[in-house]
Amino acid sequence: MNLKEKYPPLYECSICHKPVRVITNGEGVEPTIIRKCKHYDAVVWANRKVTLRGKGNMTAIQKMQIKIKLTLRQLLSAITGRSI
Repeated sequence: MNLKEKYPPLYECSICHKPVRVITNGEGVEPTIIRKCKHYDAVVWANRKVTLRGKGNMTAIQKMQIKIKLTLRQLLSAITGRSI
């Protein structure tokens, strides 16, 4: 598995899998979609990694580790434009 498959773009075309740029225009307004391909009617996939945690007996250290990891993932995703 190469890096492109391991860390997909945040948004991609469902047909050719090329990255798509999505710009929000505010709440309740459709976003602006900028495509690098010609599939204007194709669905845009929003790739995201998920971290699940349930209700249980977690120590304060475990909670802090998860919080730091998620914050770092969000920062790297914002910088690179990929789902880290």
